[in-house]
Amino acid sequence: MTKYLFVLTSSEKDFFCEQTLVAIASLRVHNPGAFVTLLTDDRTAATLVGPRAALKETVDELVALEIDEKFTPMMRSRYLKTVMRNVVDGDFLYMDSDIAIVGDLSIPDEWRGGIYAVLDFHTNLHKAINRKKILNNAKMLGFSPILNDEIFNGGVMFASDTPEARAFFEKWHELWLYCLTKNFPYDMASLAEANFKFNYVTKKMPGEWNCQMAYARDYIPTGKVFHFFGSRIINTCGRKVPDSMDLFLPKILRKNFYTDLKNIPVKVNADKSITINEYYDDVIAHAKDAFLYQTKHAGKLGADIIRSYAFAKSLGFVYKKMPFVLPLLSLIGKIL
Repeated sequence: MTKYLFVLTSSEKDFFCEQTLVAIASLRVHNPGAFVTLLTDDRTAATLVGPRAALKETVDELVALEIDEKFTPMMRSRYLKTVMRNVVDGDFLYMDSDIAIVGDLSIPDEWRGGIYAVLDFHTNLHKAINRKKILNNAKMLGFSPILNDEIFNGGVMFASDTPEARAFFEKWHELWLYCLTKNFPYDMASLAEANFKFNYVTKKMPGEWNCQMAYARDYIPTGKVFHFFGSRIINTCGRKVPDSMDLFLPKILRKNFYTDLKNIPVKVNADKSITINEYYDDVIAHAKDAFLYQTKHAGKLGADIIRSYAFAKSLGFVYKKMPFVLPLLSLIGKIL
C-alpha cells in the first residue's frame, strides 16, 4: 500500500491548514480510497481544534513530532520534510500543499524500491533560469557542483521504504541541519547534495506528476498534480472578481478561497471524501479545467505568461495598489 503524505506547519494566522485540506480533498476526488498521512509538529497539532479539527478527520494517519521551539515555522516545515522517510512507515508519495491533484496517482510498479522526483523547472540544470543561483549556493555551502546536470523539485517525491531510502533521508536531514549553521534554511541544496553522496540515486518522474505550472505547458493536458506554488496565490483585497478574470486568476489561486474556508463547515463522509459546498466542491473537482481554459483562450504562449511568477506578482500589485487597471483586464478576459 502506498501512503499519500502531506506535511503541515501552521497556526491560526495563516491558511496552510486550509490549503492542505483543499489538496487532500482534490486527492480524494480523483483517488477514492487513498490512504492519507499527515505529518505535523506538536505546536501545529495543538491548533487543530474547532474548525481546524476537520483536517484531522480527512486523514487516515496523523503523526506529530516534538520539535525544538527554537525552530521557526519555516524551519519546522523543512525539518519535517527531511525526516519524513524515517518517521512514517511504508512507501509514500509526498506532496506539498500548494497543489491540486487532478488525476490518478496509482504508483507504477517500476518505481517500487526507488526514490523518484520531477526535475526542477522541468529541465536540466544547464537550461534552468536559476542555474547560477543554484551553483553559487552549492559553492557557498561547500557542496558538489551537481555533476549530473539534474536538480529535483522536492514538491512531489515518491520514496520507497527501503534501508537505502531511509539512509538517504537521514543524510538529507543531516545536510539540512548543516545548512542551518550557514544561515541557509532551505532544503533543495541539501537534497541535491544528498543525491550526489548517494551516487545520484533519485530517478526522474514524468513531468505530469509535478506540473510546475509556469513551466509545465507540455504536461498540463495529461497532468496528475498541478503545483502552482504559494507565491502564485493572489490576495484580491476583498474586491469582487468577475467571471472574465478566471482567465488570469483561477479561483483556486485566490487567497480568499482558502481564508474564507476557515469559516465554512467541512463534512468528511464515511469513505473519507470531503464535502464543503457546491462552489468549493466544483472548483476542487475541476481544477484542471481552469488551467486548460487559460491555454484555450490565451494560447500556449499567452498561458505561459499568465502562469509566470512575474505576472502573478504584477497582478497582486494591481489588486493592492492599482485597482483601476482591473476593469481593463476584465474586458480583455471577456474578449479572449
